[in-house]
Amino acid sequence: MTGIEERLKDALAAKAGTVRDDGRPRSLPAPRERSSGARWWAPLAVAAAILIVVAATVVVTRTVTPPAPAVRPTPEPSAAPVEQLWPGAVHEIPAKGAGGGGFMPEVFVSDRVVVGRGYARNRPPEIWSYDLDKRTFARIARLKKEEVGTYPVVFGAGHLAWSSLRGRMKEVWTVPVTGGVPRRIFSDRATVTRDNMTLGIGRLAVADGQVVWSPDEGGVYRAPLKGGKATLIDGTKGYSLVEWPWAGSPRNDSLVGDPSPRPVEHLKNLLTGERRDVVPPAGRTSWTDCGVTWCVNGVEAWRRDGTGLRELPGAARGEIRSGRFVLLRQAASGGKQAAGLHDLATGRTGLLFHTPTRTILHLQDDTAWFQTGRGTHVLVNLAAIGR
Repeated sequence: MTGIEERLKDALAAKAGTVRDDGRPRSLPAPRERSSGARWWAPLAVAAAILIVVAATVVVTRTVTPPAPAVRPTPEPSAAPVEQLWPGAVHEIPAKGAGGGGFMPEVFVSDRVVVGRGYARNRPPEIWSYDLDKRTFARIARLKKEEVGTYPVVFGAGHLAWSSLRGRMKEVWTVPVTGGVPRRIFSDRATVTRDNMTLGIGRLAVADGQVVWSPDEGGVYRAPLKGGKATLIDGTKGYSLVEWPWAGSPRNDSLVGDPSPRPVEHLKNLLTGERRDVVPPAGRTSWTDCGVTWCVNGVEAWRRDGTGLRELPGAARGEIRSGRFVLLRQAASGGKQAAGLHDLATGRTGLLFHTPTRTILHLQDDTAWFQTGRGTHVLVNLAAIGR
């Protein structure tokens, strides 16, 4: 049985347990359209953060997971807009930075300062910060062509870090958050697949005076911020970084092969050696993603130890973000649909926007944002929710 068949089996079993049989006949639903243009959630492998284009089609970038089981999402009758549900974590910021170029927010370096890349025509991007209180931009670094990253900027230990693909080389760059000249701390020849896809560096973190990362082929590497040789961390072959200091196996990624029906089944703490394996609830044999604490299978969620099984108020798509958030496709009133952000820890769902729409949603480890159409971005600091 394939991984997709196992997920479908689990999802149908879960839904069957919630249906009450009153003896009345039911008509079969109309068959679902199989063309990519009519599919609301359609995966597409690209490099960068998860990028979701909502216009009857949703495109998920970099990490590709199998389609969610064909189960109609449960309506969410009272989902509040994210800005009402989590007012302290939602901000409206300018879509253009200093000089009129576009600004793409990527990571909060404090509750009141967000860092991202500024884009202007005919020149390489720059790294900027935006102060929510002062409502001002400040340039952190100018980037040369070879320094431009293809994955989101991350922050830790007073430094920003990102990875890039330059020709056939995969590289890691850093710069102090206070500003300076970017420094390359790692460079190596990238792997090219049989499909002529160049594999780069996926998840990245800065901690304990070092940068740690996983290449798309797997393994967890580290290099000192001050410079030095990059080394493979012992015991991480076959593992990939989940969130520092946790690494998981098998990886949740289809760039290097068929997606696993049981991604991140095994966890290892790279500082303490502690191991945590998934204990699925009774009758569940597969899932779409598992983090350090939570697992999802598209229509349900449970804790890694098998407790807390519950149905999701919609169809989940993509990876678990910031340890506890998933993106949902939901049914809305009037036959419409909506994109919602669901907190697995509290069971609350915030409405992002209704669909169909040409809104573009960017979903990264600790941030989510989308353009409003009035020259601003709505930005959600996932790490600030619940604090």
